[in-house]
Amino acid sequence: MLKQIGNPISINLKLINKIGIFNPDGEIILHPGISVSWKSLSNKNIPDLPAGTPLGIIIHFDEKDLISGSHGIVWATYHQRQAEVIQNALLVQNIISAIGKVELEDQVLLLIKIQNKIDVADAMDFIWRKEGGMRLKPDWSYAEGEVNTSFYQWGGV
Repeated sequence: MLKQIGNPISINLKLINKIGIFNPDGEIILHPGISVSWKSLSNKNIPDLPAGTPLGIIIHFDEKDLISGSHGIVWATYHQRQAEVIQNALLVQNIISAIGKVELEDQVLLLIKIQNKIDVADAMDFIWRKEGGMRLKPDWSYAEGEVNTSFYQWGGV
């Protein structure tokens, strides 16, 4: 369940989601030539599963870690237009930023990264924390396919 407590809603974003086949010797074969050892993933004993049992391996991260300001990253969006408008709005505030990207399992996430560490808190305040700023909500706080109304209310048309 998604909860909002002061900060934007937090979800796990999938970078990789693979299904492999389990071998009783503890090897998970993701596809020919690529396998992962159970012992490289866990200290627990190799499970007593039948050979050929499908197992999933998911690599994900929590988006709130992205927009926390660590490494200068203060915002993330799925939409190029939103990233560009935010970047330009920050420039008007004399905050220099760059747009990076992370390829997720099924889409691309654009990241707003602040160049000067001393500007990180001001950028976060302007984008989503303070009443006098843009007050944006993350794209993932809306139902799939629904537009980010906080961006359009601000004037991001």
